Amino acid sequence: MKIKLLLPLFFAPFIYNAQTKNIATDNRLTTELDKMVQKEALTYMQNPSRVGLSIGIFKDGKSYFYNYGTTEIGKSELPTSKNVYEIASISKTFTGTLLAHALADGKIKMDDDIRKYLDGNFPNLEFEKHPITIGNLTNHSSGLPQFLPDQSETFKKPMDSVAMALADFYKNYSKKKFYEDLHQAKVDFVPGTDYKYSNVGTQIAGDILEKVYHKSYEDLLSEYITKPLKMNQTIVGTNSAQLLTCYNEKGKVMPRNFTTIMAPAGGILSTTGDLVKYMQYHLDENNTYVKISHTPLVKSDGDAIGLYWRVHTYEDGTQTVYHTGGTFGFSSVLQVYPSKNMGVVILSNESDGESQGKLHDIADHILRNSSKK
Repeated sequence: MKIKLLLPLFFAPFIYNAQTKNIATDNRLTTELDKMVQKEALTYMQNPSRVGLSIGIFKDGKSYFYNYGTTEIGKSELPTSKNVYEIASISKTFTGTLLAHALADGKIKMDDDIRKYLDGNFPNLEFEKHPITIGNLTNHSSGLPQFLPDQSETFKKPMDSVAMALADFYKNYSKKKFYEDLHQAKVDFVPGTDYKYSNVGTQIAGDILEKVYHKSYEDLLSEYITKPLKMNQTIVGTNSAQLLTCYNEKGKVMPRNFTTIMAPAGGILSTTGDLVKYMQYHLDENNTYVKISHTPLVKSDGDAIGLYWRVHTYEDGTQTVYHTGGTFGFSSVLQVYPSKNMGVVILSNESDGESQGKLHDIADHILRNSSKK
């Protein structure tokens, strides 16, 4: 298959004005890591569409935080490691981590036909008598569409209006309606033989977790990840008062992410402070659940995929494990380098056609260059 340190609240942040665009930052520029982050962040922030940027790094057993720009256009308020961002598809790695628990607990098997866990009859969820398995969901080889119902016509509209149209459509979209629409989904290749990115498949994976544990996805997230790791600001939904305003490249305010039924695929909110803790957890590949979630089911010609985690192998044989995320107003990347015990997370409250890729490049540059020192 082809697969493409926290300042106490009573301290005011130190503000340095970055060159050329007068970008606010709390980067003290005292270490080589500080200077490396500054170079990468300033290059990114020079684009006039950028708004705020929060970076968290775990390196040599210590956590580092850097922030740039502003929380909101028209304000001079530097983001912090406590500001809440939508992390979009990075949420899928949380679902993968929960699936690793379910596998280790004997609740599921990767080769289970997903229909074993669905209520009702779904003869459409197979191709030439080959059923969709749980494993197919985790590496986007199920053949399921990206959204239900099909939103291809919506995406033909001017991009400014797509976010509003989708937000309006999904604000009252129920799980019941999701499964009604799933009856109309078409699988056009043998599951496991091709790649087709699917939010739908991840939503189903979340529902399977709920069924086998008899608990809500939100409760599972709390029990197995956020509570043990003390990730107190990582939640499901759109109701966090601390969630930043987000923008597209034209500076237009974008709607918040659609609905909580999409939580397993892209509905988690978090902060760099919390996500550095999450990275620390995922750097321990002696942990059974971490190891399972990072292990690809199949080999691939490019980056492999574990339980939603992307796995990239460099020419020297070392690996990074990562995922990017993007909604219409937020961009993000989380990348860990297990052999170097280092990770980088970057969150932005602006999204455009280049932001995810550029944030991924920044994380990669910081990881690779820091590991050489």
